[in-house]
Amino acid sequence: MKKIAYTILMTLTVCFAASAQQNLRSAYFLDGYTYGYKMNPSIAPERGFFAFPAIGNLGVGLESNMALSTFLYPTAEGNLTTFMNSSVADSDFLGKLKNSNRLNFNLNESILAFGFRTGYAFHTVDLSVKADVGAVLPKDLFAFVKTGGSAGATAWDISRTGIRANSRLELAYGYSRPINDWIRVGGRAKVLMGIARADVLIDNLNLQMSGTEWSVTSHGQAEISGPLTVGTLEGTNEVDFDSIEFGDVMEYISTPSIGLAFDLGASFDFLDYFTASVSVLDLGYISWNETTTAVMPGGKWNFNGFGTIETGEGSSIGDQFSQIGDEFMKMLKLEKTGDALKKSDMLSATLHAGFEARMPFYERLAFGLLYTQRFDGIYSWSEGRLSANVAPTGWFSAAASYAYSSYGNSLGGVVNIHLAGLNLYAGVDSFLPLMNVTPQYIPIDSMNTNLTLGLTFLFGKPVGRYRY
Repeated sequence: MKKIAYTILMTLTVCFAASAQQNLRSAYFLDGYTYGYKMNPSIAPERGFFAFPAIGNLGVGLESNMALSTFLYPTAEGNLTTFMNSSVADSDFLGKLKNSNRLNFNLNESILAFGFRTGYAFHTVDLSVKADVGAVLPKDLFAFVKTGGSAGATAWDISRTGIRANSRLELAYGYSRPINDWIRVGGRAKVLMGIARADVLIDNLNLQMSGTEWSVTSHGQAEISGPLTVGTLEGTNEVDFDSIEFGDVMEYISTPSIGLAFDLGASFDFLDYFTASVSVLDLGYISWNETTTAVMPGGKWNFNGFGTIETGEGSSIGDQFSQIGDEFMKMLKLEKTGDALKKSDMLSATLHAGFEARMPFYERLAFGLLYTQRFDGIYSWSEGRLSANVAPTGWFSAAASYAYSSYGNSLGGVVNIHLAGLNLYAGVDSFLPLMNVTPQYIPIDSMNTNLTLGLTFLFGKPVGRYRY
């Protein structure tokens, strides 16, 4: 399917514009925030709640050490073109890239969510759609695409290139309760239904100039699960990318890919003014049906290099990326090794470790330090986030945060109103890219940003820290 490489590159654009709800890490220590239990299941909301679809938790977000302005450039006519345009100097484009360019997109959209208290315990139930997309793209990949070998280099190493994506439905039940006056524990059990999955890893890809052609040596593998059909070129096992297309979705759902996962968390209060907390999310797996497997065979083959990409005024951004994708696929060779297989895949686990200190001179002011670690092979990332949290009244709280992560540094903030009957909040984990954009509103320095809004209806008596 030509669109595989097109999708790899367009992911950089599409993910930024996609709608998603992400865990708002700036709100981890925030008083009155309803969805803290999704980051640590021991955290109990201050009241019972009910979230309607679409308005309960809305947002847009992406984490990356790249910027869209690295790939899209304004023309003299005021339009946009890609980095492949001859007006974009090689050094201007490549100078903006890291040796390893990373992207992470997480969607966690609640279809239905509610929670209620019984005695000292708090229960949550939610049905959500989740998706994770990760990409690791080496600088040499973009350099070869841009120059086509014309920069004088006779060898390129495009190893450790990976794209991983999966989507699933998740039905979760959470339970939280205190063990004593200073320890609280919680857990969530989640039944999963896989929707689709793709995992492409090129762990070795070397190109060496041989006369007028490139000699390609590679090793890699790919797995695709879901309602897809993958054909091969006539008389061979080589994947015919043009033949990949969606199959019967309803038939696939009739024999769903099922999985199970758990979230675990605990918090510890000590010395009156301090709280330590820890949680591990997504400990589990999905058993995927209808999985197609393919590998890059050993040995060498020849590749003529990238052809001319039409980037004139009559060529749209989508056309340009599609041409790049077509040329890229000529460099790859995948041989189909299995079809309609059953494969188990572990989820990508996340660790949160937090420490909160309340000020003895004003207990409604607290500082928190949150460490987040994502365990996902070459797509793993980490973040440390320091936040200042204030709750001057029982119905209003706010937080400001600074973070440094695998994707760079960022500033965040949250405003939270939790009156009797409703919880209204708005927050960002990074607003730096929003402050420096082109006339086309493309982030110049980074696209590591998100924006989250929510409206949840509350019921019951408040049991928050500052309820009086």
